[in-house]
Amino acid sequence: MAKKCPTGWKVDIRPEGRRGPRVRKIFSTKREAETFEKEQMALGLKGDWKPPVKETRRLQDLIDDWFSLHGHTLKDGSKRKVKLDAICKRLGNPLARTFTGEDFLRYRKQRLSEKLKSRDTLVSPNNLNHEQAYLSAVFGTLTKLRNWALSNPMKDLPKIRLDEKELIFLESSQIKTLLVELENSKNPDVLLVAKLCLATGSRWGEAESLRAEQVIQGKVHFTRTKNSKVRAVPISVDLEAELRQGKPRTGRLFSKSCHDAFKGAIQRAGIQLPDGQMTHVLRHTFASHYMMNSGNILQLKLILGHQSLAMTERYAKLAPEHLADAVTRNPLANL
Repeated sequence: MAKKCPTGWKVDIRPEGRRGPRVRKIFSTKREAETFEKEQMALGLKGDWKPPVKETRRLQDLIDDWFSLHGHTLKDGSKRKVKLDAICKRLGNPLARTFTGEDFLRYRKQRLSEKLKSRDTLVSPNNLNHEQAYLSAVFGTLTKLRNWALSNPMKDLPKIRLDEKELIFLESSQIKTLLVELENSKNPDVLLVAKLCLATGSRWGEAESLRAEQVIQGKVHFTRTKNSKVRAVPISVDLEAELRQGKPRTGRLFSKSCHDAFKGAIQRAGIQLPDGQMTHVLRHTFASHYMMNSGNILQLKLILGHQSLAMTERYAKLAPEHLADAVTRNPLANL
């Protein structure tokens, strides 16, 4: 039975019986200790127990194993591997078995202080939360694959609490001004790509990479999505006609990249946007106007392709009926 010790919870067992090898191990929590003890004793009863091999891999070795076994299958696997390699280098590539959650928290504190000292350091609390999630996934995935037998040092570490971002969307007057600037753009595709985003709530990349085969009977079928799930969104007859006019029946509808042209139109229209929301503002604009026009939040989730309703609920406050009772049920209204 796990016992409390000065450095945590100690397990001292002989899975193969009184005359078998002795296993002694210390865990940071009682739960981890008891789980390990039960697993080892169960293996001993089945006759499947093997003496533990001392873990000598370093953090970089675990990252390499994660990528080789699982990471390469992810859509962003290669990019994540690059970020993990950089994190490991900054941490000094420690022995994986000696790496603790406290080590990461100290690393996180140092990175945050670096941001305060230098304006050139592109580190933000949100970025560090991503780093924490990526590193935790390495240990968690290898544990599931039985490649890592020790505990996940990143498990249950608190993330940095972030303020909810203000929803920025375009008003109807801004949309009209923007469409005029897009129509005057030298880029032949930017206007139609923007219209597609405003009409369907698609991401810019989804619209820009659209193929003619994906426009079928009044619906746009988005296949190359962020979460790899296909979704179909209805469009108007007029918009479908615009997408068909002068375009091939197969292959990409838009041959040129439109991002820079869109950025130029935004600037000419005098629209100020937060960093990182240049094209994404069109998706926010669709969702915001959808709810302001009394749209259904569950339908919006399907249209946007969100994995969870929590991602969509931030738009709920824009619905006309949202918390409308506050007007009639407040104490002033009843005086």
